[in-house]
Amino acid sequence: MELTKEEFKTLVMLYAANIGGNIQPEEVEVMLEKADEPTFKKMSKLFKKMGDVEVIDCIRANKSQFVTTSAETNQMLEDIRSVIEADEHCTSMEKYLLKAVERILS
Repeated sequence: MELTKEEFKTLVMLYAANIGGNIQPEEVEVMLEKADEPTFKKMSKLFKKMGDVEVIDCIRANKSQFVTTSAETNQMLEDIRSVIEADEHCTSMEKYLLKAVERILS
């Protein structure tokens, strides 16, 4: 699946926000600060149709196009961290996800 950089970033943030099973309003607010609304809506709709394996496969398939430097990796991880911490409640599952996404992006 071909994605734009903005779509890729939004998909990764949606995956991170959903690790607890649902996306909190505070997390949506942070994602909308980092992605435009049409892209967010498009990717939310797509994300809801995908399973975890499909999302991970899509991230892996597109990462080499959009995350090519350590600076880009760090920025992506910072964006994910800000989404996860948006509801001011970072669970151990969310911390684990951050490490997992870091491995996927590396």
